[in-house]
Amino acid sequence: MHIGRQYSVNDFLAWTRKETQWLIGWALFATLFLHVSTLNFLTVPAPILTIVGAALAISLAFKSQQCFARCTNALTLSEQLNGSSFILAERLISATCELGDVPSGARLEDMFYRHFAWLTSLRFYLRDSRSWENRFDAGNIRFLAKIPSPESTSALDDELKNYLSDDEVQKIMACSGDKESLILDWQYEALRKLRKQNLISEYMFIGLIARLDDLSRLQGGLKLIKNYPYPRNYYSIAVILVKMFVAIIPFGLFPFAYELGKSAGIADWTAWLNVPFSVAVGWVFVSLEKVGENSSNPFEGNANDVPISSIARRIEIAMRGMMGESNDLQPIVAKSDILF
Repeated sequence: MHIGRQYSVNDFLAWTRKETQWLIGWALFATLFLHVSTLNFLTVPAPILTIVGAALAISLAFKSQQCFARCTNALTLSEQLNGSSFILAERLISATCELGDVPSGARLEDMFYRHFAWLTSLRFYLRDSRSWENRFDAGNIRFLAKIPSPESTSALDDELKNYLSDDEVQKIMACSGDKESLILDWQYEALRKLRKQNLISEYMFIGLIARLDDLSRLQGGLKLIKNYPYPRNYYSIAVILVKMFVAIIPFGLFPFAYELGKSAGIADWTAWLNVPFSVAVGWVFVSLEKVGENSSNPFEGNANDVPISSIARRIEIAMRGMMGESNDLQPIVAKSDILF
């Protein structure tokens, strides 16, 4: 997530470099073709350019709003991990602080560390790639080569070893299903052990189970956003309209560029203004489409993602402090205004 004031113009130009090169190349070709061939009947009437542009603007506005809603929903669910985690921690402390003979796996430290493992497994899952995501887009690859996400520079099993035994790590890595759900199952089982031995009351048991239910629901909501893309039909029509509009822009603006110098006898020169005019108009619509699309997958590991890594780290630091444990963990800091 970009936490600075704004992206600079140079950032945007570098991010859209490939698209800008195509726009310049196409505008030069179209202008040269129309100017040399004098086939003026191939120009596009202004009303057609207006109609297609209006349809495209409406399509991009709808897409941007929906993509922004996905991103906002993902951020809301991610931040709710804070509250649910702290409530679980407080209730675990209240339930186990005076217990003596606690069964293995149900100690306060065990459940706290298992929660850290759950957060780690969840963030690695959310950072995993999907076929519809944009992390391998040329502009994103160049940008993220300098500031990779924490999950792209480490392995899940290595991270889990900080919280779980080698045997537990092997069980998680061998699990073909949801690794996060397996860790939550262990948390449920630990609470059942405490209740079975009458170490906690029925009321406390129900309260703790409710907190785990909250975490399970949050996990499901985050995975829903991760596993299902912005509807491909809306995405496809936006891309088709952008390509169509960009293709006809030079043929629609050429007559206006030519007319600018006709009265002064320099129409052959002003006709080449069609290139910067076409590139500028095309870049606006291409960039709007790209901004919307790169906001639709808020966990793919790009610069505009939800900072799930930072959120998980803050939760771990706070819960370790609640447990009275001293540690050297530091919050994840932004690099070049990008926070993961």
